[in-house]
Amino acid sequence: MLAQGPGKASETLAQFDASILSSRGLDPGVSDYFRYAPRFHEGTQVVNLRVNGNQLGLSEARFNREGELCFTQALLEKAGLRVPAATVDQGEWSEPACHDFLAQYPNTVVNLRPNREEVELVVSSEAFRAPELDEGMFSRGGLAGLLNYDVLGLESQSRSGGSSRYFSLATEAGVNLGDWIVRSRQLYTSVNGVQRSEHLYAYAQRDVLPWQSTFQVGQLSSNSPVFGGVQFSGLQFFPDGVKRSAGANGAVVEGLALSQSRVEVRQSGALIYTTLVPEGPFTLSNLPLLNGTSDLEVSVIEESGAEQRFIVPSASFRGTAPAQSGYYVSLGQVRGPSESEGEQPLLAMGSATWGLGKSSALSAGLVGTSDYQATGLGLDTRPVANLAVGARGNVSHDKASGESGARRSLSLGTAVADSVDLTLSATRQTPGYREVSEIRYGDRQSERDDFLGSRFKNQYTAGLSWFDPALGGFSVGYSQSSQFDDQKYAHWHGSWSKSFKHASVSAYVDSAVGASSSSNDGVSVRLQVSVPLGKDRRVRSSLRHQGSRSTLTAAYTERVNEYLNYEVGAEQGLNHPQSLTRGTVNATPRYAQVGLAASQDRFNTNYNGYLKGGIVAHEQGVTFSPYRVQETFGVVSLEGVPGARISTPQGPVWTDAKGRAVIASLPAYNNSRLEVDTRSLPKRVDIQNGTKILSAGRGSFNAVDFSVVNVRRVLLHARDEGGQALPHGVSVLADNDDFLTSVAGDGMIFIGDIGGQQALKVALSSSRTCQLQFDLTEDNDEDLPYETASAVCLDLQPNEALATAEEPELPELLDGDADADEPSEG
Repeated sequence: MLAQGPGKASETLAQFDASILSSRGLDPGVSDYFRYAPRFHEGTQVVNLRVNGNQLGLSEARFNREGELCFTQALLEKAGLRVPAATVDQGEWSEPACHDFLAQYPNTVVNLRPNREEVELVVSSEAFRAPELDEGMFSRGGLAGLLNYDVLGLESQSRSGGSSRYFSLATEAGVNLGDWIVRSRQLYTSVNGVQRSEHLYAYAQRDVLPWQSTFQVGQLSSNSPVFGGVQFSGLQFFPDGVKRSAGANGAVVEGLALSQSRVEVRQSGALIYTTLVPEGPFTLSNLPLLNGTSDLEVSVIEESGAEQRFIVPSASFRGTAPAQSGYYVSLGQVRGPSESEGEQPLLAMGSATWGLGKSSALSAGLVGTSDYQATGLGLDTRPVANLAVGARGNVSHDKASGESGARRSLSLGTAVADSVDLTLSATRQTPGYREVSEIRYGDRQSERDDFLGSRFKNQYTAGLSWFDPALGGFSVGYSQSSQFDDQKYAHWHGSWSKSFKHASVSAYVDSAVGASSSSNDGVSVRLQVSVPLGKDRRVRSSLRHQGSRSTLTAAYTERVNEYLNYEVGAEQGLNHPQSLTRGTVNATPRYAQVGLAASQDRFNTNYNGYLKGGIVAHEQGVTFSPYRVQETFGVVSLEGVPGARISTPQGPVWTDAKGRAVIASLPAYNNSRLEVDTRSLPKRVDIQNGTKILSAGRGSFNAVDFSVVNVRRVLLHARDEGGQALPHGVSVLADNDDFLTSVAGDGMIFIGDIGGQQALKVALSSSRTCQLQFDLTEDNDEDLPYETASAVCLDLQPNEALATAEEPELPELLDGDADADEPSEG
């Protein structure tokens, strides 16, 4: 470690006892080589910046010939420090200016660690700027395009000759340009040849950091803390863009699939998500919601065609994403679900949220079109530490129909005890209440009447979870909805799980009762036992009972490696003749996710598969990702090293043939850790720093390069012209007399990187040297840690240059704390 004082690098020289070096068989001349501490190269480098112990990520830093740090304005802004007016004369390095930070804050400690590519600053509190979200603290800008894809296909072939097919393709195309985020999402489905295409949205977005807000323009879904979402074309401005986390919308869909099923999730009438789930309980989270205030309509479609449908009220997840203080504005024209809706009205929506103390927020808003007006109030509060309460109240008036009404909702979340959580929500509305999205235009009275009757009158949800170390974990959920046409629907589910020494046992109960289910066979009960058979293998058996039918299932699951897992299983009816066999394979072949499955019973053979991932186009080419690319992303590069494994916030990724991989998601305005798994690198490849910390601004595209050094390590068996091993401890020099290493026992010489430089000398004494002669094969195994060769040392004339040599230059990568290179084993 080098401690830099005010304006100067440390010039303390290490002192060596030449007699001790000689007594230990080392050449005293090596002392000149190790006199100086390690230092950074002259010029600009990318380093990890740490201030008062806090890791701030990557930053450009400039150093002079002596390795001293230049306090540029960019470096100080990245560190969140004040920028002094005075500058330091840097001669030819006049731009950018080096500010005299050490003179203004003389107590500053600068720790330079070139071996870690790190600069650490310890500064006094008065050196920091006032707290604010500063653009200079985060990476900004960049240009890259992306395409996310999710393909799902199913086919069922009947032994009687019939067949059915389902295919869906969801795509999201976009570009990040100068902190602007441009996105367009589409969904295509085909059911037995009946095709349907849905364009969900297309918009451009940018964060406005000085106001800690987000601006959007295009085809949008309204964002308001008190009103339901409405699809419109226009622009909007809202305050939560800076602080929100991608996917953290609080919406969770839970259910029980009675067989392998397709789950479809709709919001505001649009299909936003579809996926396959295996037989058993399922949970869906991080859904791509259109907004945070509209209910979710969930359909669970089994292989037999039986369908369950239920509602997840927005009141049940709204409280987990509390409104941010600020102003919400939406202006534009309402978008109808289809072209046949006719001309849509202009829309104006405005809301505001104000903080009340440290734990409460009050929201209010207005929304209107030419024939519709509504007002709303909301309150989010935490009266005590373990209790969160949210309340909403809205009134509306529809001029076209002359109807007025009100909607009220209340949500509550509390930790009853350390291991008991309770959530409750209730929503009620009068027949005359309308959301903007529920206004119907044109002369369709019969459709209007059917629509009004199918609207909900009351919605209630409740959830309870409890964990006890001795008894296991319990959870119960309940939801109920009643409509104005007197139809009712209720859905409840419960689970219990407990891990024992040699097995895990779980039980599930699920019931869907009412008109929203096409198969009403009563309560479904499932008891499951799972037994591990080693680290990555497991056998599972379950007993399921529904109505009058009981079925026994068994399955074997194995994770072959981090790329591949599979499952084979069978089920047999205990009191009915139905039987089924199935197999599933899921793989992540580095650049995509793929899955295939097949099942067969007495009547049908079923096949399904999926393919999903992302593609990023950037300045250096096109790179594929196994994960969906989010708002803020990047590309990491290990030039010329394919197959390297890198840990990212989204999960592990692997470099392609060009040595590049996509960082699919970076949390905005937070530190992200990127780490290269050195075990995945070829043995002949070294990396200077395998860990980098990156702080990314939302909408930025980040190109991260890891410095790769291709080395060729050689272990020489050196003899003199008489065939005797070279003396132990004598110095091995490069052709410019730089010290490389010492001869070990029995004439062994290990060179950490031969680097094509084969003109090596050995200083046998102060006046005698010899030249090493050896041959290396051109085709060497890149996966071996080093290669071996025989060498003969031929005597040269007396080495006068060695005796009068000037002080050698410092090595670029010398670390005073590091051990000398030694041959690794294996």
